[in-house]
Amino acid sequence: MEVKEDKNFSGKNVKKVLTIVFFLSFIAMTFFFVYEYSKGRFKSEDSLREYIDSFGIYGPLVLAFFQAVKVVYTVIPGALGCIVGATLFGTVEGFFCSYIGICAGSILAFTLSRKFGVSFVSSLMGEKHYNKCIKWLNRNRKNYSVFLWIAITFPFSPDDFLCYFSGLTHLSYKKFIIILLTSKPWTILAYSLVFGYLGKSV
Repeated sequence: MEVKEDKNFSGKNVKKVLTIVFFLSFIAMTFFFVYEYSKGRFKSEDSLREYIDSFGIYGPLVLAFFQAVKVVYTVIPGALGCIVGATLFGTVEGFFCSYIGICAGSILAFTLSRKFGVSFVSSLMGEKHYNKCIKWLNRNRKNYSVFLWIAITFPFSPDDFLCYFSGLTHLSYKKFIIILLTSKPWTILAYSLVFGYLGKSV
């Protein structure tokens, strides 16, 4: 029997549905994050540690989710989740939870930037800061990949914002992911080693 293609449910429709689902999920995650943050859950190491520990065996998954959200919303100190993960779960497990979560959040930030464009990123960064970044990029376009790798590796750089900003550049997904996966582990590993050791000694 010959099967006819349903033109009413084409690839474009699937893409629209997935976009709507993603957008609604993003909004839901926003409200969840704002609510928890308003309750003081993520404002200190102790409050975050107690929150994640309360999930028991699911704590590592919650930590990875938290690390992803942390990148997307850019309001939480980057080291907080790494420190808590290492002290709660040890060096190895804490490292992988943070690494997977942060990389997932960074790719999501890059995707959001590429999807929603300049106005979205400008509203996150502030117009003045965004304009400075654009001027710098125009002067250093050929060296941006090298700069991004070094900046993500450096522990105190605004790498969450850089993931958003990179979505507006010439970088392909493949190149961005390679830069991210090879530069991101080192700072996380340093935090995991130091605070994993301190967690055992307490």
